[in-house]
Amino acid sequence: MRVKTHHNLQPAEQLAHTVVIEDDNGNPIFVALHMSEGIVYSDASQKDFPGILQLAGIETAPVVTFIG
Repeated sequence: MRVKTHHNLQPAEQLAHTVVIEDDNGNPIFVALHMSEGIVYSDASQKDFPGILQLAGIETAPVVTFIG
């Protein structure tokens, strides 16, 4: 998969098999994996999120707080 980012309005692009987005405290909030059958992704609001993180090799349990 191709990852596109912007930092200080400067675009960057990179190929990746795994993408993990973390909050400012280092807690994962999104994960995407390029698998042979396609892209598998999840975010902290989904029930499968801890399992997808484990597929990515991340054993840290995410800290999720829902507001509202």
